[in-house]
Amino acid sequence: MWGYSYPLDLQNEVTRREDQILDNLEVLIVGAGDARHIMKTLASSYMHPSQSITYHVIESSLEQVARSILLLSICLEKNLGLQEATRYYLEILGNTLLRPATAKYLAKCTKQLIDIPTCTIDCPWLSLEKFKHKDRDNLESIFKFWSRATCEGVPIINYWDRRIRKSLKTRYDCKEGVFDWDYYMVLKPRCINNLTIQEYRFWRNNGVAFTWLEGEPARSNPTLLNNIIQYGPGFIHYAYLGDIVNGPYFTWAVTEKKEDKKATDIAEREIMRAIHEIRTKEPLCEDYVGAHRDASILNGIIINEMPDIETENESWTNVGDKSKLDDKISWVEIPNHKIIFHPATSLELFKSKYEYVNRFHLVWIAHNMTKQLENLAPLASTGAPVIVESRKCMADLRKEDLENFTEELKELAQKNGLRLVHDFDSNEHTFAHFCKN
Repeated sequence: MWGYSYPLDLQNEVTRREDQILDNLEVLIVGAGDARHIMKTLASSYMHPSQSITYHVIESSLEQVARSILLLSICLEKNLGLQEATRYYLEILGNTLLRPATAKYLAKCTKQLIDIPTCTIDCPWLSLEKFKHKDRDNLESIFKFWSRATCEGVPIINYWDRRIRKSLKTRYDCKEGVFDWDYYMVLKPRCINNLTIQEYRFWRNNGVAFTWLEGEPARSNPTLLNNIIQYGPGFIHYAYLGDIVNGPYFTWAVTEKKEDKKATDIAEREIMRAIHEIRTKEPLCEDYVGAHRDASILNGIIINEMPDIETENESWTNVGDKSKLDDKISWVEIPNHKIIFHPATSLELFKSKYEYVNRFHLVWIAHNMTKQLENLAPLASTGAPVIVESRKCMADLRKEDLENFTEELKELAQKNGLRLVHDFDSNEHTFAHFCKN
């Protein structure tokens, strides 16, 4: 549902290793879980020489493809205010419950995104041409389900609690102690400076990661549900199967130094900066961030108790002004950037297709996709960086697990013609940097 590493400016990762600037940069992103690297690269592009970039993206499920499209659409939509877009992004990314305003936006936006897989809406920054018609139909069904489920409500907090009970078993009655152990003994020293125990504990209990004073989360976020299939006039799904241990904080809330802010505030600042830079091609004034908020509450946890479950499941028969629903989304122009999604089956097929062998100037691989190195290494061009996400930020793994991951990754990379550029230890480093021999 989300990644476990901070976003990278992929253009910077390539150009700092190249003697000459390439006219067209092609990067392959495998299993990132969200669109953070694309968003960061878009935001930073004004700081680099003009260059066309094609992002080839492979995700393990169509739900993750749909979520990436939705999150990118939020970042690029012209008609959203900066703070508005920032909070929509963070809530949809990492909260089981949304504020009513965010839920209304989600219902409206996904109703419009339904037309993207059928190509009845012009989306110049996106291509789904690599998907078969069946996959496009399933993507359309996912957007339809999200729009309907946002209005009708789904018991996502019940789904969350079932996962917690199944995971902890007999330890469920002392779950607060389990949460505190994971925070103090694993995540705090290993991964993140600004995540507070209150934020982490609240998220572990109910899946709400980011909260603000302005509005209470009360509506289900159906974009976190899995295996959505259209069945007759309705839909079936596999409840919530995502992360219940680590949280979505490692994508945008990681900073090298301890600041007098909680993770929500850091993430809000970084998302706001990225969206501003995409829109204006200029850096964001630091004084703007948080200027609308009372400094006395910047570091406090806003929500202390959950809303009534009846509110979560209350059905909306009509969302917003009908005339506004008919408005087409207007996106910021990004003429030098193109995002192409590929089906998961491409992982095995690419290395046997001449057009993809030695094609990519950078390959980024998620921590759970390392077994695919055999298929992915031949796709990188000679000298290209291959970046692999580590498992450093996974609270359910201990030191020995990370040491094993480090050794296995090094061995697998060497076997597939990849040279380690910097020393790598999954206990210490967020990424392993390799180079194609």
